[in-house]
Amino acid sequence: MNSNFLTAIHIMTYLAYPGNAGAPAEYVIKFVRYAGNVNALVTSDEMAGVLDTNPVVVRRLLAQLRTAGLVASLRGKTGGYQLERPAASISLLDVFLAVEGDRVDFFALAQRDNRPGCGPIANSIQQTLHPIFAQSLDILKQSLSRHSIAEVLNQSLDRLRNSCAP
Repeated sequence: MNSNFLTAIHIMTYLAYPGNAGAPAEYVIKFVRYAGNVNALVTSDEMAGVLDTNPVVVRRLLAQLRTAGLVASLRGKTGGYQLERPAASISLLDVFLAVEGDRVDFFALAQRDNRPGCGPIANSIQQTLHPIFAQSLDILKQSLSRHSIAEVLNQSLDRLRNSCAP
């Protein structure tokens, strides 16, 4: 698994953070601009700064999330992104499918090697692993469907509160 899924969850959680989710100001470090403005539009450059990643990566992921109907965007000087629907109704599976798709090759199976001299294992490993990985992907998707972006946000804020508590 590459980092796209994790980065997309971070983007969605950042967009879900309204600044009034119960986090005292001293716990809110990178979210100060967003605090108190529930309908704030967040720019891709801002998210890239928070994530400490390339803005092109963020924009590519946002495009996938927008295509999946998870985020809305507004162009222009005052434009930016926001969640398309409440964070509690967006599952981690929704995010996963938006950025990774619904394919078994998510596990990056190697292409079958038919070169002369390849042993029988090399010629059959992909077909052997395919059903195992397909079953594993089904289990992963079932688990992701049970967790929402709101849950990730709330658990993150709880961890932040607990780590900063006297």
